[in-house]
Amino acid sequence: MRLTTGARVAALILLVGASGTMAQTKMPSQGSSTAPSASSVVKAPVSGQIVVQDANTILARDLVGQTVLAPDKTKIGSISDLILSKDAKTVEGFVIGVGGFLGIGEKSVAMKLDRLQMTQDTKSGGLQLTMDVKKDELANTPSFKSRRDQEAERQAFERARSQPQPGGGMSSGGAKPGQN
Repeated sequence: MRLTTGARVAALILLVGASGTMAQTKMPSQGSSTAPSASSVVKAPVSGQIVVQDANTILARDLVGQTVLAPDKTKIGSISDLILSKDAKTVEGFVIGVGGFLGIGEKSVAMKLDRLQMTQDTKSGGLQLTMDVKKDELANTPSFKSRRDQEAERQAFERARSQPQPGGGMSSGGAKPGQN
């Protein structure tokens, strides 16, 4: 069963409220033969666990899909992914879809996270994302290639190189992708 964000928040509030109530529940006296029930046991977080989101943090799901605006408030594109370090200590950047129409012809551009400004939208109360770059500038940059994209490109190059060519010969190979 998938819960909506609102349902998850409500469940978390109920859980936190219930744990406070459980902490106030009287435990049976030591002389009693009745063991505490599972519902009266207070649950403790493990080391490193975050129980409640801090006010100065944001969840990845709140960024992915979010529209990024240029300084003149024109739409640049939408965030499609985040780039995390393998040591799980930093968010290196974000990937934004630029150009195209209804997703057709759109290309991905990756930017360092410090290029993104996050502010509170005064009208909606939601998050507003802006960058100090124009859509045209990003449209004229190289596309972002994920590791998966790079590997698929390499495999396609290898397959093409090993295919027999018309006239009975093998492909001459030529330059590898990205080499000119």
